[in-house]
Amino acid sequence: MRDERVSNIIFTGLFIAVVFVSTYFIQIPTPGVMGGLIHLGNIAMFSIALKYGPKYGAISGGVGMAMFDLFSAWYLWAPGTLVVRFLMGGVIGLVGQSHLFGKYVHARRVVAILLGSVVMLVLYFVYEALILGVGFAAIGGVPGNLAQIAIGFIALAIVPFLPDMKEEY
Repeated sequence: MRDERVSNIIFTGLFIAVVFVSTYFIQIPTPGVMGGLIHLGNIAMFSIALKYGPKYGAISGGVGMAMFDLFSAWYLWAPGTLVVRFLMGGVIGLVGQSHLFGKYVHARRVVAILLGSVVMLVLYFVYEALILGVGFAAIGGVPGNLAQIAIGFIALAIVPFLPDMKEEY
């Protein structure tokens, strides 16, 4: 029998590492005032949030992507990323694990990603406009964020193949 607390710590660390590495692995700069990156981190975060719930989605997305920002040229975004991705992962996990749409799991997952995406788009805009002081020029970062979200939808094809967390792990 495993100790739940130890398992939670191990899975949390593993999921943070998966999101960090996925974000770091491929980086394609996007044009725009604020720039940005296309990366695979959203696929990892969306998959984790949809399969394992809001706690793992929030922590892995927030911490994993903020760590990426801290260890790259994007360090100014780290505080915003921590909050934005934490809330985004939480929303995706919460809706993805809900009973919304009953047996229509795929529809629920799509809605979860869409709602999480609204959180990301709005909060990154606010962070860039107000905290980083760019004002409405922050709208230049929206197309890159939309591209990240679109790539993140690949998670819908991955989630069914992820293992459940059972006693034998």
